[in-house]
Amino acid sequence: MGVLPACRQFVPRIIGTPMHALRTTTAALALLAAIPASAQGVEEIVVTARQRAEDPQRTPLSLTVLGPEAIERAQVDSIADIATRAPGLVVSDPFGRFNPAPAIRGLTQPGVGEEPSVGFFLDGVYVSGRSSINLFLDDVERIEVLKGPQNALFGRNTFGGAVNLVTRKPGDAVEGQVAGAIGNKGRKEFSASVGGPLVAGKLAARASFALDDYDGFYRNALAGGPEIGAEKSTAAALTLRATPTDRLEALLRVSYAEDRDGQPKGWWLQTNCQQRLNAAGVPAGAFTQYCGEIPEDVPTQAANAEHFGFRRDAWRTALTVNYDLGPATLTSISAANFETNEFNRDNDYSAALIARAGQLTDRHDWSQELRLVSNDDGEPLSWIAGASRYRFDNETERRDFDYVESRVRPGGGTRTAEVTDSWAVYGSLSYRLPLDLTATADLRWQRDEKRFATTALPNVGLSDEWTMWTPRFALSWQATDDALLYASAAKGAKSGGFSTMANILPTERSFDPETNWTYEVGAKTQWLGGRVTANAALFWIDWTDQQVVAVSSGPFTNNNFYTANAAQSRSRGLELELAAAPVEGLDLRAAYTFVDAEFRDYRDTDYFNIPAFAPDGDISGLALPRQSRHQIVASGQYTAALAAGWDGFLGGEWLWQSRQYTENSNLSWIPADGKVNAWVGLEQGGARFTLRVRNLFDDRSAPVAIRFNEPVVVAGRTEFRRAWLVTPADGRTWTVEARWRY
Repeated sequence: MGVLPACRQFVPRIIGTPMHALRTTTAALALLAAIPASAQGVEEIVVTARQRAEDPQRTPLSLTVLGPEAIERAQVDSIADIATRAPGLVVSDPFGRFNPAPAIRGLTQPGVGEEPSVGFFLDGVYVSGRSSINLFLDDVERIEVLKGPQNALFGRNTFGGAVNLVTRKPGDAVEGQVAGAIGNKGRKEFSASVGGPLVAGKLAARASFALDDYDGFYRNALAGGPEIGAEKSTAAALTLRATPTDRLEALLRVSYAEDRDGQPKGWWLQTNCQQRLNAAGVPAGAFTQYCGEIPEDVPTQAANAEHFGFRRDAWRTALTVNYDLGPATLTSISAANFETNEFNRDNDYSAALIARAGQLTDRHDWSQELRLVSNDDGEPLSWIAGASRYRFDNETERRDFDYVESRVRPGGGTRTAEVTDSWAVYGSLSYRLPLDLTATADLRWQRDEKRFATTALPNVGLSDEWTMWTPRFALSWQATDDALLYASAAKGAKSGGFSTMANILPTERSFDPETNWTYEVGAKTQWLGGRVTANAALFWIDWTDQQVVAVSSGPFTNNNFYTANAAQSRSRGLELELAAAPVEGLDLRAAYTFVDAEFRDYRDTDYFNIPAFAPDGDISGLALPRQSRHQIVASGQYTAALAAGWDGFLGGEWLWQSRQYTENSNLSWIPADGKVNAWVGLEQGGARFTLRVRNLFDDRSAPVAIRFNEPVVVAGRTEFRRAWLVTPADGRTWTVEARWRY
């Protein structure tokens, strides 16, 4: 379907949007007419979303940018924090910081395998491995959330979008800060950084250290057991910046991060509907589904002391060299990363010692990228040419144990090794046409080769390779200095791979790449001398060869999930962003996203014989799970001068999302979730004191629920029955913070 017919079908759905989801946006629009001419402008930020420094208001793609003020104000230190402030980005985290599942614009992905649909980049370097992307964020200066496929310029699984994390660089002046905080539930935070010149004009350095310690969401019902949901992170980094000549800059950054988490929070919810049909077509046996809204009630949380949760040690090293050649700048990025992490879960979530699920992962990757970017010299043609090489080695060992039967569980002890080799060449051409039109064409060629071996199949080694072409085309019109209109079409691709579960058939081991075409039209505008920013985008996505989680057709009852190219889907939506400074000292922001994502053609093998979907398991037309149809972020802060040279500030934010279906059947859902955060403080010079309250109204709606298998003891043996694993929400928390910046 073309873009215009898609938009014609889409507009009526927007008109029918529930009024409670649009109220904040309507109020923000009304605000525009009331802004006086004396107001200050909104914060100015430069982004590198297209591999060159640009004004985000002149970048023809939809993106959310969190600058230094927004990051500090909202205490953004995780990808979950990013997601709640970038509508359209959703992060499902049912196992704590292990195995997160990020998605943008409804392109939800199964939580298995090492490659999500959203690529995360730290200073231009791809972060490998699903359990690695949930890193603790420290000393970050800017966060760019790029919506829509970014394969053409970024590559590596930016199928639905990319998140670009940019850390602080050392400058030519001495500066730094020391900050600390304490709060309820054992919250302790400390950070320190210092940077400045070592050799004036030639060599500068920056060092940072951060600690974040939290005792947990819930007390453990077992005496002496670990707190439930406890998280502790320590991070340190050293950056050297050399500028031996005016044309040459070299940046070396070495960082280390250590995470020590307790048991992930969670509880089992029993199924209550949809028995499977027997040979006579009559419902019989156990229920297979949970029907209705997921409750927020949390039974007693318990985890045995020997289960520590999640541990991670990671080293990251990157050397970036920029050399100005005159007509173009040559950039080289060389990176090497090493990580070991171990996950253990008390699988029964009770005081009983029934079963443990665990995994030990050892991974390392290295990459080299070379890029030539034309310098802006006023010519109508600008261009980019680049090439990259990437290798990822990932080894895992399952550590599942059955305590009732005193044996390693089926699949436990299995070791797997997977190697990814990737080569890519890419380029971009932009040409300024008459009437302030600019046409841009990007193209990437990427070849991925993967090899896989497992002790579960000692005589079998799997290997495959895929070649992917991912273009992007855009036409933009700078109608005025303050208004940009654009339209684009981009292809996204995510590599194929191998399913690692033990109990699946040989024919279920491999899956191919998946692709999407995303069509987008948008407008970026500024008003009243830059004091108001208003942006909007409409998008339509056709998703083919979709990678979905299926249940093995073999005679297995656990460890039998695999990934298959079995579906086609469609997502369409609207994105709005507003920012305004109506009076001096007042900063207001609002963002709204509408996402309508549904299966267009999919027959789920797990539903063949349940009444709601028999006989073929057809779920076409149902919404994709674990994504919200509506998301709203609204925030504001007012700063005013007080006595004795002190400034006072008061701020808050409202983070709201509509309900999410827990899985493909759409029979169960987590309710709409709204959180209000507030802060108040004093500031003078470099000193700042803040009282912050998160989840002010103590909303306990479950953020995540997934279909899973619960271990139970039957006649002295451990069996696994279908149940829903629910992640409970944390309650109200507060911190008192002090910061000194110099």
